Amino acid sequence: FRHMRQLVHSTLILLVKCCPSNLWEEWLEKLLHPLFLHSQQALSCSWSSLLVEGRAKVPDLHGIVAGSDLKVEVMEEKLLRDLTREICSLLSIVASSGLNAGLPSLEQSGHVNRVDMSSLKDLDAFASSSMVGFLLKHKGLAVPALQISLDAFRWTDGEAVTKVSSFCGAVILLAISTNSVELREFVSKDLFYAIIRGLALESNAIISSDLVGLCREIFIYLSDRDPAPRQILLSLPCITPQDLVAFEEALTKTSSPKEQKQHMKSLLLLATGNELKALAAQKSVNVITNVYARPRSVVSTSESRIDEGDAIGLAAIM
Repeated sequence: FRHMRQLVHSTLILLVKCCPSNLWEEWLEKLLHPLFLHSQQALSCSWSSLLVEGRAKVPDLHGIVAGSDLKVEVMEEKLLRDLTREICSLLSIVASSGLNAGLPSLEQSGHVNRVDMSSLKDLDAFASSSMVGFLLKHKGLAVPALQISLDAFRWTDGEAVTKVSSFCGAVILLAISTNSVELREFVSKDLFYAIIRGLALESNAIISSDLVGLCREIFIYLSDRDPAPRQILLSLPCITPQDLVAFEEALTKTSSPKEQKQHMKSLLLLATGNELKALAAQKSVNVITNVYARPRSVVSTSESRIDEGDAIGLAAIM
């Protein structure tokens, strides 16, 4: 893990920043594919061990000087977090504005929350002017990178989530701007659910405002093209269909992203019974509307919960 982190930090990040776009295919695809594939498998294994058993069990154990079990466990966790953050830093560099000049803004994608369907392009159209578009075009790169992004939201590392959120934002923008069904399904279902799940961790409080903003973008721009965002919201334990209707009515009354984000935050808090710790840590009174401030009963989670065993969009990409 230590050697991988040093390789990414001292070599690959610089290469990604400086590689000419006409060499992305020849250089980056060959270098990043084994890195992403190995990193996703290794990080997933070690994080699962840490979260379930309380110990990271990194493969560097032979390089750690013998000492108390506690000291070794602390060193293991540090190595895991350092590599996690470095991989997420690499993804944030891939999504940086200088390497994605071809990405349109949401204002260019449509007027006031509506995307002009005739303006949607093939994902391939962005492969030479956007490094995220290039990555998503190559499924050998896309699948492990997208899986790392999903997993990061449950890895109790707010710094890693802060880094990977910009990459997720670029993926969302491409899902909005292209006609890729697989990408739209991944963002509308898998990523939307993962972000909401990430808001349940207090470690993500520092980035909670940006995460709510990503949820807003997914719902505002994709819920008319895919049923998953509404289904996921209705699967939350404390929401009724009437709450969702009131939320959507409130969205139609404002074109302000800031106000829409506040509506999204209020709905998520209500729908989860204030169980989203990242939001509860920064909870503020909603002064924009009181459409949610009414006594209500808890709805059985079994009535509308999404079956998590269903095939997800990432599986469709594979």
